Amino acid sequence: MPEFVQIEKSELEEIFSRMSYLKKVFITFFERVRNKEPDDWLTLQELCELLHISESKARSLKKSGRIGFIKSGKGSMFLAGDAFGLLERVEAVPRNGNDIYS
Repeated sequence: MPEFVQIEKSELEEIFSRMSYLKKVFITFFERVRNKEPDDWLTLQELCELLHISESKARSLKKSGRIGFIKSGKGSMFLAGDAFGLLERVEAVPRNGNDIYS
């Protein structure tokens, strides 16, 4: 037999709002990684676009060892799998002002 639960309209609207937000986050994440495989190499610009960070922040991640890289001429190449790992950690951390990239 079906059960019915009664909730306030404002609570239901809040649930729908959060579901909408989660859908947007999922779609954004998918768009950022859809054409990349974990063993692909990224340029500095591609890394910045994927993580939505500045070049100076990417260089800071590289310098601190938080993301692996190889030298390629005068520039560096970054493993997409490492970037995906950072994205997963960012998505898993509650938004309380702490910066996972720090």
